[in-house]
Amino acid sequence: MPNKKRKNLNVEFFKHWSSSMAYVLGFFAADGNLAINPNGYHYIEFNSCDRESIETIRKALDSNHKIARRKRDPKWKTSFRIQISSGPVFKDLIKLGMKLRKSNDLKFPTIPNNYVGDFVRGYFDGDGHVHLGQYWRKDRNKWHWVFGSGFTSGSKDFLLGLWNVLKKHVSGGCLYKKIRGYELNFSRQDSLALFKLMYDNTSPDMFLKRKYDIFLKAFKTLNMGA
Repeated sequence: MPNKKRKNLNVEFFKHWSSSMAYVLGFFAADGNLAINPNGYHYIEFNSCDRESIETIRKALDSNHKIARRKRDPKWKTSFRIQISSGPVFKDLIKLGMKLRKSNDLKFPTIPNNYVGDFVRGYFDGDGHVHLGQYWRKDRNKWHWVFGSGFTSGSKDFLLGLWNVLKKHVSGGCLYKKIRGYELNFSRQDSLALFKLMYDNTSPDMFLKRKYDIFLKAFKTLNMGA
């Protein structure tokens, strides 16, 4: 029988802070999972509807693990997943504040100041949103542009912790209870400040281009300096 292809992985990745480590940790806080199977093997998973994000994370981890494509229901978007078996990486993520079944009670981790922007960008690429659109204002008889951004989470504590960190950069924000979880939203000027925090001096291959491009379109459309 042919030998199985050896799985590569940088098991030291989460032991030392770096821009890429903070980004991947942020993405994991949004769309990652820790799991232990019945045989006691420890797994980490990353999931996303954007294959680009999974490829970026796999590259950062020096991994060659297979990217699985899943579409459980025709009503849902196709999603992509990378699953990695590694006890050492599992333990490092626990030390950094991640946990099993973290969806509803994850706490915001302690992030060194130098890497806050990278962590926030990683979380944003997983569970963040940016919107540019128009609606008709009857009182002024014209179309009005709407631009904003924000984050979602099943954990109110996580978003409160995130908001507290972001208050060094933004002046407002609103936290809402949704049917499933919570949403932290920011208006125009705070979205500009958030953009600068996340994307200034970052590597061009460590962000989701689809969301980044919406920011750029908004700044151009609304004549906002970025």
